[in-house]
Amino acid sequence: MKIRLGPLAMAIAATIFLTGCQEDEETKTETSPSTENVVTEDEETPETLEVASEDESILAELEEMDLPEIPIVPQDYVQQGAGLLNNETIGNSEEAHANFLKLFGDVSPLPENATQEELELYYRYIYNITRISLPDPSSVLDAAQFDMEGMPVADPRYKFKENYNLEIILDASGSMRADAGGETRMAQAKREIQNFLASAPEEANVSLRVYGHKGTGNSSDKAMSCGAIEEVYERGPYDEAAFQQAMNQFEPAGWTPIAGALESAAKSFEGLDGETNTNLIYLVSDGIETCDGDPVSAAKSFAGSNISPIINVIGFNADSKAQQQLKEVAKEANGTYTNVQNAEGLRNEFERTEEILQKWKQWSVGAINDKNWRDVHATNDINEFSVDWMNNVRAQVTSEYVAIDILFDEEMITYDQLRALKDLATANFKQGQEAGKNFYEELKQIKEEGIEGMDQLIEESRPDGE
Repeated sequence: MKIRLGPLAMAIAATIFLTGCQEDEETKTETSPSTENVVTEDEETPETLEVASEDESILAELEEMDLPEIPIVPQDYVQQGAGLLNNETIGNSEEAHANFLKLFGDVSPLPENATQEELELYYRYIYNITRISLPDPSSVLDAAQFDMEGMPVADPRYKFKENYNLEIILDASGSMRADAGGETRMAQAKREIQNFLASAPEEANVSLRVYGHKGTGNSSDKAMSCGAIEEVYERGPYDEAAFQQAMNQFEPAGWTPIAGALESAAKSFEGLDGETNTNLIYLVSDGIETCDGDPVSAAKSFAGSNISPIINVIGFNADSKAQQQLKEVAKEANGTYTNVQNAEGLRNEFERTEEILQKWKQWSVGAINDKNWRDVHATNDINEFSVDWMNNVRAQVTSEYVAIDILFDEEMITYDQLRALKDLATANFKQGQEAGKNFYEELKQIKEEGIEGMDQLIEESRPDGE
């Protein structure tokens, strides 16, 4: 049973194209607020020419920046990614205001007679700073497929077999030093990985592979850093003390050889064929391949081998470009992709697997498949997606309102322009809300269609005569 986003969610609409300032004098006359400012060949004055020059200047400033378009269709919102504030909102402190103004830079104030075109460009500039990334509904579908089809009758890779092998492949490149709510991404990842593996079934053999943990981000040691791929905890039963010692061996350092890490893992799994082994791999990364490898091809090759691995990918606060590549890695590996923003999100993904592993174990001793369990999980995933979406679009518009107020206080815009800019922010917010509602309804429909098909699946899985 393949779950797909519907036509609405996949549509990519034409983007808004805002034209530049017209150079002919007739258009200047039409955009003037009153006949007093009309410029003719006989009536040009230094004052009016100066105003026209300012108008052209602000347009040129903003148009040269290649600002992101305002979203139109639901999928545009999914792809908008984080702005220059990196998913942070603008608080009410002086420090927060100063930080926004620093990001805003030395862009000129809006002219008092700004056109609608200039207002929209100004809003796009604000949006470029304040936009907040939104959850991807395809991640919910991946999770639902993992829940609803992740049973032995649906995909033999998921069957709890004689041996169970679980590996974490962890990005230890320099970007994992980034702050994530008071501690580094690496510190969060280490903690949640250790908690997850500590709760794995006793029968499981666990391993931890890291990459990019040597060298620096400098080009002079790129080769060395890209070759830094190491299984710091060799495959075997989980031992808390030994695993902690392995964790202490590395800190985030250099480049990002995702392809090399997948190839290294594939080599280490040789001999652990999918006939007698359940092989589950989690790739956790916050960035894109930087070592000239092809992680998508590496994932496809690994997934197509007789190892039959389940390769799930977790983007850890990944930007839009990294998310695109990591999604392709998961797709080619027939696994799931999820982007998380913090330790809680990482924990939730691992907890999902903990519960599913228990279900696999129940299947191995003949337990009856629980359709309702999967239904509840899918419902919870969809509800969490909707809440996260609405919270994020609300946080974004609040941040935009604060930004506009700051610009007014700094005399960058007039009061009328403040109201006009907030109207644009409100319109974007309402459209974002509507996009989230559309995704929510579509996900519910897909879930219902998927769950209904599970009755027959369960019946077919029972032994004859049962």
